Amino acid sequence: MGFCLRLLVCVVLLAAVPVVPVRAGEPAAVLATYAYTRYDRAAALQPLAEHLQRRLGRTVEVRVLESPRALAAALRDGTVDAAVTNTFVYLGVRDLPSLRAAAVFDVPAATLDAYRGVLLARRDGPAGTLAAVQADAARLRYAQVIPGSTSGGLVQDLFLAGRGLSAAQFASIRQTGTHEAALAAVVDGHADLAALADAPWQSRRREGKAGDLVELWRSPPIPPGPLVCRDGGRIDCARLASLLASLHDDAPAALAAVVAAWSEAAGAARLIPVEAAPYDALTAGFADAAAGRAALDKLL
Repeated sequence: MGFCLRLLVCVVLLAAVPVVPVRAGEPAAVLATYAYTRYDRAAALQPLAEHLQRRLGRTVEVRVLESPRALAAALRDGTVDAAVTNTFVYLGVRDLPSLRAAAVFDVPAATLDAYRGVLLARRDGPAGTLAAVQADAARLRYAQVIPGSTSGGLVQDLFLAGRGLSAAQFASIRQTGTHEAALAAVVDGHADLAALADAPWQSRRREGKAGDLVELWRSPPIPPGPLVCRDGGRIDCARLASLLASLHDDAPAALAAVVAAWSEAAGAARLIPVEAAPYDALTAGFADAAAGRAALDKLL
């Protein structure tokens, strides 16, 4: 196909995408997420907001909240209409009757396998075994990433809760801001135990520097958090799900911008429907669903 013909095809396809005029006087819909130091997530969501605005005929405002916990609270109180979550947020709010999981990143198997959380300690330190952690938690300094980080706190806290240990039982909990800083805290002796993503730990192992640390636990692969929608809000959830399903064709740059701002979505080329089983597996360590639900509510 010659260049001119390809250009004509692209123009025709773009012209076929309906653009709905924005209706004056209607309140803006809110597309929200949470802040993370490494990424400008307001900029990452803006192309998606503009695409949704063109297709929905309603102003769409991007809002970046200070933490995953703040995003979960906003979804609970109905102040946002749609959101890009992380797994922590979704596990905490997926039982809300008004919430709909609209789509999730279709990540390659390698990305999914790499997205895990680990618990690390110094081999010769006071938290060198799980038995020691359980016996001496009141004396241990625990490092995590940010409040509400899935791989840097949530999955580890769920694992510990399944063994009857609450994070509140530790002598202190330090939020380091990044996974690399949590790793450094346990390496340098500023923490006895650290929760972080698997990737920095595997990098250290490849560099031959793992001898001073011990891996106490490694999570199963963590599914990324889905994009969610609030029923009864300013966005029709069925319409949103349809727009997200075709986003890779209709607005590939908008999809790429979002993928680039979530490391757990690396390599995703489209959005797909959400299945419950991968999320159910993260609370499988509890005796029953009610116990897992109670642990999640306490973490939120």
